[in-house]
Amino acid sequence: MESQIQLPCKARFRTATRLAYLDTAAEGLPLDESREVLLQYFADKSSGSPGRDRMFEAEDEAVCAAASLLNTQGRNVTLLSSATEGLNLLANSICWNRGDEVLISDLEFPSNVVCWLRLREQGVHVEVIPSRSGLVELEDFTSRIRPQTRVVSVSQVSYKTGTQFTFLRELSHQAHLAGALFVVDATQALGRVPVSVDGVDFLVASSYKWLLGLHGLGVVYCAPDLLSRLRLGTAGWYSVRNLFAPDRFERFDLKDGAARLAGGMPNFPSVYVLRASMRFLTQVGVERIDAALKPIVRRAWEGIAALGFNLLTPENVQCASGIVSFSHEAPEEVARALESAGVIVWAGDGRVRVSIHLHNDENDVDALLSSLKAVRVVPPRAKL
Repeated sequence: MESQIQLPCKARFRTATRLAYLDTAAEGLPLDESREVLLQYFADKSSGSPGRDRMFEAEDEAVCAAASLLNTQGRNVTLLSSATEGLNLLANSICWNRGDEVLISDLEFPSNVVCWLRLREQGVHVEVIPSRSGLVELEDFTSRIRPQTRVVSVSQVSYKTGTQFTFLRELSHQAHLAGALFVVDATQALGRVPVSVDGVDFLVASSYKWLLGLHGLGVVYCAPDLLSRLRLGTAGWYSVRNLFAPDRFERFDLKDGAARLAGGMPNFPSVYVLRASMRFLTQVGVERIDAALKPIVRRAWEGIAALGFNLLTPENVQCASGIVSFSHEAPEEVARALESAGVIVWAGDGRVRVSIHLHNDENDVDALLSSLKAVRVVPPRAKL
């Protein structure tokens, strides 16, 4: 049955009704009803230990909701403190040899860079593929995969340019032929565009952006056949089946599935909110969100291009996501000028980034373009 929720969903986001909020890629807006969800958590927490059953239930349901978005089983998903923790856990759980290589591109967020760079002291080399006009092609990856390649790690959607990689399945196949793991950072994708774990060994995603959640929680997927190949870099009471086993000072028995990756209790306030927000996203339908917003994203791209800005986001509509970026010599000043006009974007690192989610419409894009036109009339620094 088709969802009865109409797009855009401005009425569910108070901030989106008073501003043109175009910064989900940095900080997603939570649903207004998340206030009540947090009160529900507080009531359960205030009941003391009897409330734990409801907390664990919320965790189980949030995991199942995340698994549903990824079209996988709940046992393959867990919740950690962040996507960064997930990537570091994986990096710490691989038995590295000197000369091993990790393959990434220059479109990656620092979390998917630093966790690998720090392995250099173990003799691991990080190969960084340079992008061209915001793109990295499949051949750019496959031509660099060698017997020494242990990990190929890529964001489904680049935080920098909004480029969506459409060849993940083919790339995973080539990585696996070389015996490498295929890792995906879905932070800028999950909840906004369809995400598949087909061929993926390990996937992470933050919860406070497109998933409409809070901080302190990340979604992690681990393929079943990968778990037995890892030497886990962390473990705790939450990782084991029976924490009070008679022989617990001599051995431990890890939980089945991805649950063993979590060493301790999750961030339950964020769990409660994520459970509600993912139910909402599932009800609306991510495919429906993506299809409905494609014309809005295109309107933003074309409007920014018409104003003469240097777009970092490729023109190819097949690579489109929820992000449109353009370079600027004074991005922070542009952002301040836009904010004064009631338009919120992200700025820094020599660029301005616009991100469009289910609470945005053509009026938001028109407000952006109108404000950008005023900024563009004279040289940026002179105007601002």
